[in-house]
Amino acid sequence: MRKHTGSKFALIFSALVFVAIGVGVFVGARRFIADAQLVAHTHEVISQIDEIQSMVLDAESAERGYLLTGSQAYLLDYQVSVERLPLLLSSLSRSIPDNPDQARNALMLNELVNQRLQQIQHVVDIYDGQGLDAARAAINQSAFRTTSAIRQQVRTMVEEEHELLVDRAASSRRSADLLLGLAFAGIPFGLAVVGSVYGILLSELRRRSRAEKRAASASQQLAGNLEQIERSSADLQTLGRYTGLLQSCANPEEALEISARTLEALMPNVAGSVYLLRASNDRVENIVSWGTPLVETSAFLPPSDCWAIRRGQPHVIDDLLRDASCPHISRPEPGQSVATACIPMSAQGVQIGFLFLSGAGPGPLPRLNIAESAVEQLSLALSNLRLRESLRLQSIRDPLTGLYNRRYLEESLTREIARCGRRDFPLSVIMLDVDHFKQFNDTHGHGGGDALLAAIGQLLVSRLRGEDIACRYGGEEFTVILPESDSSNALRQAEELRLALSQMSVPFSGKTLPPITISLGVATYPVDGVAGLTLLRKADAALYRAKRSGRNQVLRFDPAMDGAG
Repeated sequence: MRKHTGSKFALIFSALVFVAIGVGVFVGARRFIADAQLVAHTHEVISQIDEIQSMVLDAESAERGYLLTGSQAYLLDYQVSVERLPLLLSSLSRSIPDNPDQARNALMLNELVNQRLQQIQHVVDIYDGQGLDAARAAINQSAFRTTSAIRQQVRTMVEEEHELLVDRAASSRRSADLLLGLAFAGIPFGLAVVGSVYGILLSELRRRSRAEKRAASASQQLAGNLEQIERSSADLQTLGRYTGLLQSCANPEEALEISARTLEALMPNVAGSVYLLRASNDRVENIVSWGTPLVETSAFLPPSDCWAIRRGQPHVIDDLLRDASCPHISRPEPGQSVATACIPMSAQGVQIGFLFLSGAGPGPLPRLNIAESAVEQLSLALSNLRLRESLRLQSIRDPLTGLYNRRYLEESLTREIARCGRRDFPLSVIMLDVDHFKQFNDTHGHGGGDALLAAIGQLLVSRLRGEDIACRYGGEEFTVILPESDSSNALRQAEELRLALSQMSVPFSGKTLPPITISLGVATYPVDGVAGLTLLRKADAALYRAKRSGRNQVLRFDPAMDGAG
């Protein structure tokens, strides 16, 4: 009876011990799981805070890129950051409802981020409406203070989470120690329980390890993003300076030289050349080169020999030995891997040329996006320079004959008279007019008359000296300025022009226009006057005396006969 009672007591005691160990293991396991979940939760909160800061930095970088280059790609990056940030902030707020201090910090971070996004959007709106200078003026110290406040707020929240992480990690270790003690004490009674608890522990440890790896990966990614942002900012600053220099260039040669130096600095291990289309659009010519190319390319080529011009988009070759290259690129040596890129240059829908790059392969070549941005800026600069030169020529050239117009004549005559006066040299003016031009126009039409006037302009240019100035005075009347020529030289030159024009053959509409005659008048500085308008008036008076005297002759100004003093 006592034995049974003792056995029963031992059994009850053993059962109580087992139950106690089981309860202890269960409670300890629950506590360890809870601690592990809190640790993982803390890592997730830190990761969310780091991601919010990274997205704000991405938005600021995209804003700077858009302001400096005007590229829509940067604006798209900025929009992605703007759309992602509210979601991340909302997720962060949901992750810390049980922590009043962090909840207040999250609310403050939300306000700072929204404030910074509003500042960025305000600058972008000003740039879109008023341009880069106005946008730069809108960037003030408040933007930098807001950015600093965001960083400080992020640092505060991360430090608080790290403090929680230390406490929760210590609690997790204590729970693990309790479980190990209960497991060793209950080995004779609960191997099965220990096995199940071990499984639970192993699962939670794996979760914790995965959370730590995610946090480490997020931290590493953030560091990489910061490095990339710094590198991109440096590139954008270089491109910004490059754009400013292009806008100040006086001619295409200067713009091309600046482009060569900039691209050589941005892509140090890549050789390049800029090819420009000729005015006839039948040839592309190598204008400027830099670096040491690994393959040869033609100096002159038809546009069809470049895939970039033919397709209107970049043609990138990773390895010339494997890929289809442009016909203008020679084959590399056997075993030598060479990567190339042809980037088309166009502005306002007009092809200008292309940029050729080559470097060691296999490719693609590094930092092609930088090269494409530089090509875009160079294309706009060359287009603007050409337009500026075209407008300048249009303002001083007669479109029909190609000669200078009357406005340029008056400016040049005043300048040349002053120059000859300082050096005590003569200067002569020839006025010439086509005889019976109205009758010629009535017979052959305005098309025939225009063809005749254009031919006269070409002949004048071909027969005059480089320092002489030929102008269309108006209608069928032309003026020639002969610096450093006295009256006798001017009369001889005028007679040669009269003979050449009378022998001129002008084709028109499949036939040859009949020959013409001209009348010419000559006036000389300082004999006939010291003012430009006076010389023009007296040369014109001599011209009309030649017409009254039978046309087809040269006469110099005669005060007695022309009635001018």
